[in-house]
Amino acid sequence: MGTNEGKTVKQRLILWSNRLRFDVRAQKKGWFVQIVLHERFKPFIRAVKIVLTLIGLISAFFSFQSVFVGFLFGLGIYLLSTFFEKLIFSYNSLYVHSLPDFEIQLEKWLGAFFGYAEDPNNLGHIPMVGWIMSNPEYAKRVHSLLLQWSYGKLKDEENNIRASVIVDDKDEYIFFCYPNMERKTAARFYEAVEKERKETSLTDVHHKQMAMLIFGKRCQITASSYFPTFRNRYKDGVPYIFQLVVLGGDGQPHAIDGLDDFILFNLKIKNRGELDRKDIEYDLLRILG
Repeated sequence: MGTNEGKTVKQRLILWSNRLRFDVRAQKKGWFVQIVLHERFKPFIRAVKIVLTLIGLISAFFSFQSVFVGFLFGLGIYLLSTFFEKLIFSYNSLYVHSLPDFEIQLEKWLGAFFGYAEDPNNLGHIPMVGWIMSNPEYAKRVHSLLLQWSYGKLKDEENNIRASVIVDDKDEYIFFCYPNMERKTAARFYEAVEKERKETSLTDVHHKQMAMLIFGKRCQITASSYFPTFRNRYKDGVPYIFQLVVLGGDGQPHAIDGLDDFILFNLKIKNRGELDRKDIEYDLLRILG
């Protein structure tokens, strides 16, 4: 098994919320551009449509200089009314993923390790990834939170727990861990919100928002680090053992009594420059610097 990945440069814990409200935006639909407004504009648009209707009715009593001017005025009212009728409204909903019920103490997360374990029943080696903690009780609380994210399953075949290692430069990486944004409880929540909205409107656009905790720690890659070797050996999609261990008095990581290992099926290892807007880490690093 690899050793501790060296001295931590920075450590962060992020409460992430993607509560971005798009007040006005345009989206292409076929040959046309569709305007989407946030639902808070509904009262204003409703008032404008009433005013246009009243102007259209009152215009019957107007005396225009010519039939052509009257035609242009009527056409203008019609086009404005049509424009406002075609507007689409958006609405937001917020799902909160499981949050800790304990005090976060970042200084108790010391580092990470990477390695391979031998299986006597298997000729191959099993990838191992883990976090090194200074306190076993704190490690157990973190472990409990991860179990909430995976719905109590140590073998997380549904990828409810997401882990990533983003290499910032040749000497540093950042270890992120967070709940899958598409967990089944989140999906059911959004479906329920959309079902309720469709009872009053079939055209409103749903902006799905979420709040969740993201663990993040920046570590150095030292000369003795096993991470570069692990990265070369590891293949995407290969299941791996994920452990929370405690640093012993001998300076080595040790298993924690009563704490079972996870089997995770998702480990993203990328250089920072390879990230794009589909990666949550892209926005995290853009904000954090």
